[in-house]
Amino acid sequence: MKKLLLLVCAAVMSLSASAQAGDKALGAQLVFGSETNNIGLGVKGQYYFTDQLRGEASVDYFFKNKGISMWDINANVHYLFNVANKVKVYPLAGLGYTNWSYKYEYAGAPVVEGSDGRLAINLGGGAEYELTKDLSVNAELKYQIISNYNQLVLGVGVAYKF
Repeated sequence: MKKLLLLVCAAVMSLSASAQAGDKALGAQLVFGSETNNIGLGVKGQYYFTDQLRGEASVDYFFKNKGISMWDINANVHYLFNVANKVKVYPLAGLGYTNWSYKYEYAGAPVVEGSDGRLAINLGGGAEYELTKDLSVNAELKYQIISNYNQLVLGVGVAYKF
């Protein structure tokens, strides 16, 4: 009887645990920045330190809008909470580096252009849904605290675990 109970417990735990320490994932994302007021594309890599704690590195490029474009590099930590079968939510915190490029052209005036790099603090959260054992989709909301450039970033993405 004890062996059967142990077997059932092990089976239930293996069904609910989809990521384990040492797992990795690669993905892509579509982002929107409130300060750039435009969409962008990004890539991300994830590493699971434990079943609930993972690190994520990402690079995003926001397309030019009204003379301004931006790219960022981020390193965030997610703490995963299982809220339903195949559904996880997570708060996130991390650091980033942003680079803002601008080019303004006015009729009869000289062209003004340049770039500005700034450090950022990222705070936010997201939700993830597992389509299969190795493929998941997510939606994320983070606030980037950047001197003179604070912005809210909305993202949707997909990640493949390997």
